[in-house]
Amino acid sequence: MNDTTTSRPSDKEQVRALLDRLPEDCSFADIQRAIAVMMWPKKDDGSLAPPRRLSPDEVKERLRAWLKSEGEK
Repeated sequence: MNDTTTSRPSDKEQVRALLDRLPEDCSFADIQRAIAVMMWPKKDDGSLAPPRRLSPDEVKERLRAWLKSEGEK
């Protein structure tokens, strides 16, 4: 629930407002893209922050952990 003491709208409210701004004939892909842009990390000035790069070792470790968890299913 959205706390009335905060000025930031809830995620659900933000998505509703986004849907209201999109054209009626937009596709699921258009909606998905708009939500992805909305979720992208922002700088203090509101512009998009550059993507966080992972080191090759971090990628290997995450992949190893994911593969292990998939094997346990």
